[in-house]
Amino acid sequence: MAQSSTQRVDATEEPQFSSIPGKRPVDKFHEGPVHVSIFENASSRGSFRTASFELRYKDKQEQWQTGHSYTASDLKHLAVAAVEAGSRIDKWQQENKAKQGQSR
Repeated sequence: MAQSSTQRVDATEEPQFSSIPGKRPVDKFHEGPVHVSIFENASSRGSFRTASFELRYKDKQEQWQTGHSYTASDLKHLAVAAVEAGSRIDKWQQENKAKQGQSR
């Protein structure tokens, strides 16, 4: 399997992700211009995680902007980012199940 080119986001080099007010992502990374935030949520059936995708770019005035419409080349990055987000969520679910099994 080809190695992903996803990178961890360092707050000093990239703009902050927009997120749900008052709620911080438990994980974040980017694949090219596509930025991903993973959030943990609670329900009556237990915790679960979701992924949020944003396109980050600089406009003509060099100001950071956020978009949710993707060109063909952006969609390639989105696809890789979605697979990576799915892998991270799956890994967390596996670890969470293992921890629950140990505590019983």
